[in-house]
Amino acid sequence: MSQRHSDSDDKTDALASRAAALTLLSGAVREGKAIDKRFQKIAGKLEPRDRAFVRHLVATTLRRLGQIDAVLKTFTTRTPPAQVEDILRLGTAQILFLETAPHAAVDTSVGLVKRVRQPRLSGLTNAVLRKVAATGKDIVAEQNWPRLNTPGWLWDGWTKAYSETVAHRIGEAHLTEAPLDITLKDPSVSGVWAEDLGAEALPTGSLRRTESGLVQDLPGFADGLWWVQDAAAALPAKILMQAARTSAGSRVADLCSAPGGKTLQLAAAGCSVTSIDSSEKRLERVQENLDRMSLSSDIVHADVMRWTPPEPFDAVLLDAPCSATGTLRRHPDLGYLKKRRDVVAYPETQRTLLKRAATFLAPGGVLVYAVCSLEPEEGPGVVDAVLQEAGLSRQTIDPSQLGIDSSWIDAAGALRTFPYYWHQRGGIDGFYVAVLRKS
Repeated sequence: MSQRHSDSDDKTDALASRAAALTLLSGAVREGKAIDKRFQKIAGKLEPRDRAFVRHLVATTLRRLGQIDAVLKTFTTRTPPAQVEDILRLGTAQILFLETAPHAAVDTSVGLVKRVRQPRLSGLTNAVLRKVAATGKDIVAEQNWPRLNTPGWLWDGWTKAYSETVAHRIGEAHLTEAPLDITLKDPSVSGVWAEDLGAEALPTGSLRRTESGLVQDLPGFADGLWWVQDAAAALPAKILMQAARTSAGSRVADLCSAPGGKTLQLAAAGCSVTSIDSSEKRLERVQENLDRMSLSSDIVHADVMRWTPPEPFDAVLLDAPCSATGTLRRHPDLGYLKKRRDVVAYPETQRTLLKRAATFLAPGGVLVYAVCSLEPEEGPGVVDAVLQEAGLSRQTIDPSQLGIDSSWIDAAGALRTFPYYWHQRGGIDGFYVAVLRKS
């Protein structure tokens, strides 16, 4: 009896985890609902192992969605109802890309079809997924998967801005699960912590872990000795400190600062930091991070456009709101949550913020403009549009002090990273960073 009960519980847990994955996937591709914002509500009651499976399944399905749909098209004559189509997508992802036992993927998919009250399509689900298991890998082997898996609006934009070759390499990089990057409070002990965390010390000073595990359980986290921050996201603050030649007490503003990684970098380096954001809730997270790290910053809840500093700053870091298309490695739902029209809307806000940020600077002060976007209209397009009006001039970034290759610096002296950089190490987020100086 106990064994039968255990088997029943296992089947229930398996179906519950797939049901959570279905809700998250359908919300992302059909309703524009971000996975991260809903994950705890949808999957929070599952066991840790099942939560990890749900996240991995949904992310893999989104990363491979173009391939999955092409395979399913081979075995279906018409598109099934939305929920059933998404169940087939999840089942196909498990069979072709997660190495789930085909019978388990088929059985749980059929169970989901019945659960969403589509029992008449359980036979179709069974038949299609069995065909996927039989010949799906042969179809996948012949696919142009970087193109298939990249939403059309992104592929067209990257091909136009860079080249089809670059678009292809970006698409390849997005299939790789992003590793865990760490910024140390005290960079001088990098070697010690690389060993303790089982991490690689990157040339830029970040540490990189490829092994999975709960962040809060890793040594040093609870003690406030490091925080999680993509290696590319750690560069803007380093570039600012290099360009402005900051020292202890340098007055620096971090605009649009939440969740606070750059504020932590600046504070850890001894700068007198003012951290400004329009979201009170997000600023609470900044304060929590500062408290854990035993660091301090002047936290200001304000709209940058309506706030005026009591005196000019030596340097300003503006990590502007953007499309975030440089972070698809970590957020594969972004390509389906946004469209080209959304990207078009960002530059106006970015130009306005950049001009405003320039007014916060003392004469000769340094302003670093950064966006985690691959779209040129959000990077050089914004800077070019406001330079003269804002009384700013470009400064060339020196890669030799950052641990990066000179090819990462564009013709105008700004930093441009692509997700396929450091491919053998696991890639890096896409960023644009420009250094500007006030006349």
